[in-house]
Amino acid sequence: MIKYLFSIFLAIFLLMCCAKTEFNDIVTMEEFKSSVLADDTVVLDVRTEEEFYGPLGHIEGAMLIPIDDLADRLNELDSVKDKTIYVVCRSGNRSNRGKDILNTNNFTAVNVDGGMLAWDALANE
Repeated sequence: MIKYLFSIFLAIFLLMCCAKTEFNDIVTMEEFKSSVLADDTVVLDVRTEEEFYGPLGHIEGAMLIPIDDLADRLNELDSVKDKTIYVVCRSGNRSNRGKDILNTNNFTAVNVDGGMLAWDALANE
């Protein structure tokens, strides 16, 4: 009986030790702006070119690949494949899709929730 219980305990312990740590693939714009954004942060903007240069502006240093082109232009991100890519759009919806496309293709991507609307709101506080 003791061997049986020990075997169960050992199996549970090993499963817990080997379990993959969950990767947080979303960050709020406030968290991004206050604790993530730095000179070497890789930012991918998936809005249209008109939006990128429009009234909400864009994050300095951000790369622009519209969401409709992303799957066909993944090779443009090969140089940053070993880094975490923070994906932004207007509100967080397209960037969430972009994050999924990147993660499916072996990139490490995080959706910046709230997008440039949240960026603008934080700038105007």
